[in-house]
Amino acid sequence: MEEKEYFDKLFSGIQDDIKEEFLTIKRLHEENFSEYKEQFTEVFWKVYEAIAQKLEETSHIEQKLFIRLGLVDPRYLTREDLERIKECISSASDDTFYYVDEWLISAKSGKIPPSTFEEVIQDQQQEKRTFDYTWIEKEYERKLFERSIEEEKLRDLVKGVQGKGPYTKGVYTIFDEIIKSIGKLKKLDNDIKTLKETLDKAKEQTSSIQQIPQTSKDTTTSLFTEPQVIRQMVKKAIGKLGIQYPALTTNYLREVNSIFSKKYSLKLFEEFKLLDPTTLKRTIKGTEVYMPPYVILVPGYGENGFCWEPIEGVNIYGRGRIVVPIFSRKGTDPFFQAFGEYRWKLEKELSFGRWMEEGLTGEYYQYLQENKLKGQPAEYFIKDYILWISKESNGIQKLDKTVREIFWRYLPFDDSIKEKLSKVSYVYQQLWEKDLRKRQKNK
Repeated sequence: MEEKEYFDKLFSGIQDDIKEEFLTIKRLHEENFSEYKEQFTEVFWKVYEAIAQKLEETSHIEQKLFIRLGLVDPRYLTREDLERIKECISSASDDTFYYVDEWLISAKSGKIPPSTFEEVIQDQQQEKRTFDYTWIEKEYERKLFERSIEEEKLRDLVKGVQGKGPYTKGVYTIFDEIIKSIGKLKKLDNDIKTLKETLDKAKEQTSSIQQIPQTSKDTTTSLFTEPQVIRQMVKKAIGKLGIQYPALTTNYLREVNSIFSKKYSLKLFEEFKLLDPTTLKRTIKGTEVYMPPYVILVPGYGENGFCWEPIEGVNIYGRGRIVVPIFSRKGTDPFFQAFGEYRWKLEKELSFGRWMEEGLTGEYYQYLQENKLKGQPAEYFIKDYILWISKESNGIQKLDKTVREIFWRYLPFDDSIKEKLSKVSYVYQQLWEKDLRKRQKNK
């Protein structure tokens, strides 16, 4: 593609004066990288916001990749690096992982509520707002389907209850299965009632808020603040001492050792589901619901993954959102770091002020106190969490005995991993046998 055609598509729908300013500074920057680096960075973000505000499903791929990857000019990359980022160019629809362009389009369409600005999160001054209840809706439909399967199973079992004389042992075995099936149906129905109540309440709240008249100013604010939030996210992912350069270029890609394309992220996520299944679930009035946070994959040469919001606004039933840099200078750590901070913040949010006394955060905090470890508890927790997921799950003992026991209880691996670990070391064998004894006792 010719240069003119490329930039015509990149600046489609954008004011001419912004385009001219960008191309002028870009040319000067290419001639003298250091001298014009700051000016280029400044105009890059001006263009980023201008494109982000205009972005829609039908926008040119050049605009989407500028937003998604910071791709200013393909000539800034070697052929090898273009090959490295190839997986990031194509995209499959997913309701957990989003590239920034997909996220912005979803936010504009109202599919996802806007994110809260960082300073608002810190001040805890969120306004009451609607939340995305589609995930609860999916769980409700899933539970209904699960119940219908169990109903069919019960009908088949009942057909087996027959005999001309006294019932055989086989029929009594069927009786036991019928009792289990009825118990399961009761539990499923209770879950369905809970989810239905939560869903109805959410729809009612959404409906009442939508009926409140909004001024044009309010509408503009809710529609166009997301690009500014994204910039905050990118800045935080890069970190204070990271590479503060927004454009994708081979010069800086040399320092990147993991690329979180959506395809790679989803592969890692499938493995993560076995490593920490409880972090992806939420209990709503006694009903366990699969509810992972949204994961936003942001551009920039990132060093940090983090939790932006553990819940949606002030709604404890709303999905949180975490941020992972696509171009990681710290391997897979930012991925696990983001989920670790999410779990910590979510536990605090749902503890209603008792996070130092109860549950996972309470026991971990008491461990820090007993060992006179000073500093931010969350920072200690996240470091240990990364070791738990990346090392201990493979049988490499890196954690303090007390922390391992806390994590084994509150952040349990899937049973398949636990059993495998029990064959690797006596340490894990003891923990696994304790689990089995407890389960036997609770039968």
